[in-house]
Amino acid sequence: MSTVEQLMTKDEVAHAAAVTTQAVSNWARRHPKNFPQLVRRGSQVGYLTSAMAAWLDGRLIPRPALLPGEPQGTTYGERFRSAVGYPVPPATVDPMPAPAAESLDERLWSPLERLLRKSEVPAVFEAIVLSLLCLRDASPVDWAAISRSSIDTIHGVVRQAWQRQAAPLSTATTVLRDAPATVYGRHQLLNIVRILSDVRTPGDKVFEYLLDQFARFRHSSPDEYLVPAGLASLMVRMVDPVPGSRVHDPCCGLGNLLVAAGKHMTRMTGSGSPAALTGRAATARTWSLATMNAAIHGVRIDLGDGPPSDPGEIDAEPGRFDVVLLNPPFGMRNWSLPTARSARPWPYGEPSPHNVTMAWLQAAVEALAPGGRAAVIMPYNATFALTVREREIRGAMVERGAVRCVVALPSHLFRETTVPVTVWILAHPGDTAGEKVLFVDARGATRKIGPTHRVLTEPGCQAVLDAYQGWMNKTAVLPIATEDFAATTATVTEIRERSYDLQPSTYLNQRRQVVTDRRTSPTLPALRSNLARLDDEARTADLTLDLCLERLVSWTR
Repeated sequence: MSTVEQLMTKDEVAHAAAVTTQAVSNWARRHPKNFPQLVRRGSQVGYLTSAMAAWLDGRLIPRPALLPGEPQGTTYGERFRSAVGYPVPPATVDPMPAPAAESLDERLWSPLERLLRKSEVPAVFEAIVLSLLCLRDASPVDWAAISRSSIDTIHGVVRQAWQRQAAPLSTATTVLRDAPATVYGRHQLLNIVRILSDVRTPGDKVFEYLLDQFARFRHSSPDEYLVPAGLASLMVRMVDPVPGSRVHDPCCGLGNLLVAAGKHMTRMTGSGSPAALTGRAATARTWSLATMNAAIHGVRIDLGDGPPSDPGEIDAEPGRFDVVLLNPPFGMRNWSLPTARSARPWPYGEPSPHNVTMAWLQAAVEALAPGGRAAVIMPYNATFALTVREREIRGAMVERGAVRCVVALPSHLFRETTVPVTVWILAHPGDTAGEKVLFVDARGATRKIGPTHRVLTEPGCQAVLDAYQGWMNKTAVLPIATEDFAATTATVTEIRERSYDLQPSTYLNQRRQVVTDRRTSPTLPALRSNLARLDDEARTADLTLDLCLERLVSWTR
C-alpha cells in the first residue's frame, strides 16, 4: 500500500532548514530551472518533501550559518532531513548508463566531496577512499560482505577483509586497519562504501579519476605532483619501452609514469607486464598510493619494501636501465645522496646544493644503460642560464650528446602547480654524440578545462610524437610551424653560441622568416611571431625574478 507524500509550505521549508522564509523565496528566484516546483493537491499547495530534500542536499551551509554541533561541510539537506525525519539516502540508486567523466562528477565525486569537506584529515580520507576502491577490485567476495554491512558491523567487516589481502597491497592499505571505530568513523566508512558500490566504471578508470579530483581539491601536494594522464602517455610513447625493457622511475610519486609504461607494453604484447618495472617512492604516502595504483591496473612494479629514511635522498644507480621516467620534486630545497653515491664524481659538474634540478637530470642520465633513453619533467627555468654552474652542467650534457630533445609545455598543466614545464629526452652519454638537439614548442597543443586548467590534446600529443620520431628516423621535414605547434633543430655549435640556452623559443623564433611588404602594415603572421617572442622574453624575466626573490628571502632568514 502506497502513502501520499507530504506537501510543505514555504514557511515549513524555511523552519526545517532553519532559514528565513525570504531565503527560500530567494532560492526559488535565483534557481528557477532546478528549484522544486509547487505542487497542487486539491486545495493544498506546497513542495514535495523528497524534492526539497534532494535540492537542499546540494547546498552547503556557510560557516557563519552553522548551528551548534554542525561540522563544516554540512548541507542544508542534512539539516532539513533531520528536522522532518526524512531518511538520508545512499549516494544514488540509478544504474550508471556509461563510464563518463560527467556522470562520475555527479555520481561519484559530488557525494565524496561533501564527505571530504567534513573530514578532519583530508589526506586520511583520500587514503581510505582509494584503499576501499582497491579492496573492491581485489576481492569481490569481501566487497559483497562489506556492502551488506550495517553501521554496527562495517568497521569489523572492513578490517577482516583487509587482513585477507596479500602484501604489498595490505601494507599499502593499512589505513583500513587503523580507521577509527567511532560512530563518525563508521558512518564515514558506510557512506564511502555505498558511494563506491553504486559506481559501475572499471576500478582503474575510477582510480585515475579520483587521483585527479583529489589533486584538484587540495590545489597543492605535500610531496610530489600528479603527472597528468596525457603527459604520462606522451612521455612513455616518446621513449617507447619494448618488451623486455628495464624501466625505472627514481622518484615515482603516485606511480603514474610506471603504470603508463606497463600499459604501453601490455598493448604491444597483449598480456601481462612484459618488462622489469621498478621504482622508488620518496615518502610513505607516495609508496602506498603508487602500490595501489599498480595493483588496481594489474601492472607488476617492484617498489621495494618502502620509502628511504630520508625523503630528500636522490636515487642514482648507474648504468642499469633501458628507460628512465621521472617527474622529480624539483622545488626540493634540501637534498642528499646515498652513501655509495657520494664517492663518485658528478659526470657533468657539481650541482648546486640549493637547486636540485641539475642533480636529477644527471641522476637520470647516469641510470641509463648503453642505448638507454630517459624522459624527465623539468621546470621551464631549467632550460636557460640562471647561474654559471647550471649553465656549465647544461653545456656539458649538450656537448656529450646527453640531451636529445626539449619540449616546452604551458603553465596550468598540473593540478597542484601553475608552473610551466618542459620534458627533456635524454640519451646514454656513451652513445654516439648527437650533432643536433630537437626543440619542440607544444604550449598551444592543449585545451582549457575550467577557468585555468589545461590538458594536452591527442592531436597535440601526436604532433609532438610524429616530429620526434620523424627526426630520429631522419624523415621529418624541419622546421615545422603551425598555429598550435612548432619544432626545429639546432646544432651544438648554435647552442654553444647562445650560452647553452635550451628554450625552444630561442631557436624557433630565429627560424621564423617573415617576409613583409614595407609599404603595408605588418602581416598577421609577423604580429604573431613578434608576440610569441615578447611572451617568451617576459616569461623568462618573470621566472628569473621569482628565483632571485626566493634566494633573497632564504638569505635574509
